[in-house]
Amino acid sequence: MKKSILTSFIFLGLTGSWYHHLSAYFFEFRTPHQIVFWFFILLPLIALRFLPISSFKNNIFSFFISLWPTTMILLSYPLTQYLIGISDHGLVWINVIALSSVLVGMQLKMKWLILPIFAVSIVWIIPYNFAPNQKNYTENVILSITTRKGVIDQVLWKDDQWTYYNGRLSTATPDQSMYGEATLYPLLQVLPEKAKILIIGGDNGVIIQQLKTSKYRYQSLHILPYDLDFLHHQIKDLDLDFMTLIDQNISSYVETTPLYFDAIIIDLFNPAGSLEMSAFMKPYFTKKLLSKLNITGFLLTQMGDVYKQPKLFKNYKNQITSLNYGTVPYHLQIPTIGQMGWVLVSKGLSTAQLTHALKSSHKSFDSRWWNDDAMAMMMSMGKQAYFMEKERSINRN
Repeated sequence: MKKSILTSFIFLGLTGSWYHHLSAYFFEFRTPHQIVFWFFILLPLIALRFLPISSFKNNIFSFFISLWPTTMILLSYPLTQYLIGISDHGLVWINVIALSSVLVGMQLKMKWLILPIFAVSIVWIIPYNFAPNQKNYTENVILSITTRKGVIDQVLWKDDQWTYYNGRLSTATPDQSMYGEATLYPLLQVLPEKAKILIIGGDNGVIIQQLKTSKYRYQSLHILPYDLDFLHHQIKDLDLDFMTLIDQNISSYVETTPLYFDAIIIDLFNPAGSLEMSAFMKPYFTKKLLSKLNITGFLLTQMGDVYKQPKLFKNYKNQITSLNYGTVPYHLQIPTIGQMGWVLVSKGLSTAQLTHALKSSHKSFDSRWWNDDAMAMMMSMGKQAYFMEKERSINRN
């Protein structure tokens, strides 16, 4: 009995010190890596033999009986999911394994303790060998893909999925629709139907999915991503027949395409993060894009976090304004990615006309939160005057 208790304490002691990290990655039991991990942790049990029937002692039947704890744990997937569902990410699961260790420990000789100690110690020293990028996250990395231009990591936390590109958060399911609606719906308020649309970037697929959700009827949709492999991965479940994917350098395409568009959307990841990206915010490229718009066309640019890079936002807005086009900036706090900003430009409307059109248009789209009040709040750019006027309006009513 003392041996079985010792076995339990050794197991719980070795695993407990790094339980927080393991609970995020290994205890969800959803990937082959997690199954392999537990297989090696429990491998020493294969060497142990129960002796329930003396006549079968030291034979093949006794060996297979000894596999019972490992088999039950590794193959009982529904039971595993249930235990995880009712526990704090594996606490009950640990207790089940500890109980198995107690039962098996009754048959142990002290020398067999070396096997579980060795197995657990190896994993304790290098707990993330199965997924190299796991060390960068405390949550469970369920997928890691290397493309020609970067690395995609998809992380699972509870029932939400977070997608990172080159180590930076690109999109997350909790507020993915909020970002999509805030980007797309202001433009759709002023854009006529049957429009020709070009999306530059949009690699995380959010804008494309939101456009489909909106049921907006366009004439053509061309998508020019920065990382085509990233986009392919993100929209693999969508019907690709309704769009044209362009596998070409962004600058080269804009320079050479003979096509003209009613709307161009720039949705590039982290526009101030590199020289390559920031070049797309420069006056020369902006003028080239505007030249590819029809006379009543619109240019919508996502500017990233306006609080972290206010200079980029201000300079871009000023350069557009200097060209005498109608310009309306707006921003919104997206909980997972920050204070996102956009600049909407019109070739056919002045700033006053564009502002009025955005406030007076009432097109209805499938939305979780977007409405006229949301549009007005975003256009206020966080200025106190908007909130004071809103408060006065509420008090009058």
